[in-house]
Amino acid sequence: MKTIRRQLLVGLLGATVACVLGAGALLYRSLRMETYELADLQLRQLAVALPNEFAPDTGLPAAEDPEEEFVLQAWDEQGMEVHITHGLPALPRYAVSGFTTVKIYGHHWRVYGEQRRGRYVQVAQPVAVRNKLAAEMALRSGAPLILFALVLGLLVVVVVGRALRPLDRMAQAVQGRSPSALEPLPTDDLSPELKPVALALNALMQQFEEALAAQRSFVADAAHELRSPLTALKLQLQLVERAPNDEARALALAKLDERLDRGTHLVRQLLSLARHETAMTAAQHKPVDLGRLLAEAVADHSTLAESRDIDLGIEAPRAVVIDGDADGLRVLLNNLVDNALRYTQRGGRVDLQADYDGDRPMLRVRDNGPGVPAEYRGRLFDRFFRPDGQQVWGAGLGLSIVRNIADHHHAEIALSEGDAGRGLSVTVLFPATAKI
Repeated sequence: MKTIRRQLLVGLLGATVACVLGAGALLYRSLRMETYELADLQLRQLAVALPNEFAPDTGLPAAEDPEEEFVLQAWDEQGMEVHITHGLPALPRYAVSGFTTVKIYGHHWRVYGEQRRGRYVQVAQPVAVRNKLAAEMALRSGAPLILFALVLGLLVVVVVGRALRPLDRMAQAVQGRSPSALEPLPTDDLSPELKPVALALNALMQQFEEALAAQRSFVADAAHELRSPLTALKLQLQLVERAPNDEARALALAKLDERLDRGTHLVRQLLSLARHETAMTAAQHKPVDLGRLLAEAVADHSTLAESRDIDLGIEAPRAVVIDGDADGLRVLLNNLVDNALRYTQRGGRVDLQADYDGDRPMLRVRDNGPGVPAEYRGRLFDRFFRPDGQQVWGAGLGLSIVRNIADHHHAEIALSEGDAGRGLSVTVLFPATAKI
């Protein structure tokens, strides 16, 4: 995986090398054009000066021989060669007037020819000589450019290292912490680019700290709540062992069975609470028909309602569909219905309703039981809280589970009195536009 440092260095150094190479190529091209122009001018001067050397009384200055290799030839009117430079092989005569480029013996030559004073003068020079001269000039002129590139590359390495130093310090500060050290990172001396990263890390560590605190509280509460039923089970088992007769033993076993049911219910509630404390992602939410959930809840609790002679009914005048977790909403509704049935007196009434409150989907469970005093309603969602004077056994976790599931659906819960000022009405209001 490429690091930011490596990407910056490769990008900046690569750009520097590309710019230097581009500048060198442009410099070479410019010098090559100038070299060609100067060399062509020298060839023309040589061609103009050669007849003057045959007629010294003309008074014209003779051209100086260039340092580079060239071939200077002349032919008279009869086509006889009258002059040739030594050192390079003679070239064929090309009847040209001006400049041209020809290929001779596998090499390109620049040739200039003109007719002057009854003679044809031809001057030629290898193109390779010109290219070599241009390359040497470019190398001499580009030497400072290469030195500049090296200095610039060194500066890039130093600047990138200094720019990433705060990021390295932040990484070391996080890496050197223990799992329990969740204090926020200092952000005063950070650059504007790194400050959002530090703030995001601080927010994440704050969430971790809250989650750990909630977990520690949950474990402590669960251990405390499990201690009592386990102690009661042990005592009940001792009563079974010491029962003097079958009737006493049967009664003790019935009490033991009841306490086992309570313990099982408590463990089930604890597991459900732990499972629904983790927020779900939007990808896990799907359209859920609240009316169908009500029908399923009535079917699941009809036996309990009939055994207590409680009228369990549904009010769903229209279809209500929201985006949510069907399993979580089913647990939410089952907890509300279970509480209502357990706390409502025999012959009472429990109504389930799904409708819209304005443009907001709404789910409501209402009973005509004893209700909950107003001073206790604010604490009903606390774990293991049970109002004073309650005779029905329970773990005090049902509404905590309801609260967690509602929070994960960005829903609000409202508690009020039931019909005619009796009982309790629990209303779950979902957002008009689901914020999943």
